[in-house]
Amino acid sequence: MTKLMSCLSIALTLAASDSNVNAQAVGEPKEGLAVAQQVCAECHATVAGQDRSPNAKAPTFVNIAANPGMTPTALLVDLTTPHAGMPMFELTSKQRDDIIAYILSLR
Repeated sequence: MTKLMSCLSIALTLAASDSNVNAQAVGEPKEGLAVAQQVCAECHATVAGQDRSPNAKAPTFVNIAANPGMTPTALLVDLTTPHAGMPMFELTSKQRDDIIAYILSLR
């Protein structure tokens, strides 16, 4: 199994077992947008209305949010687990929480 498939498997497992307590986003969406524009916008379309990401292989944040089973836990795994094409950023836990809250606000 490839590393990407392993990461996706972990993310889906965590998303499926996520409790209602974790289903609520923790963080500030407005702050998350600001961090996303600084850190993520080079590759991802970070705002609603952007149809394509600058990097064709990077999904838009709207598409990420719309992914069935997308939860704060699944997003946390995506932001903290190295996977193909995704650079690892040194984000604080608050920055991660804010980005997660922002992405989930795009539903």
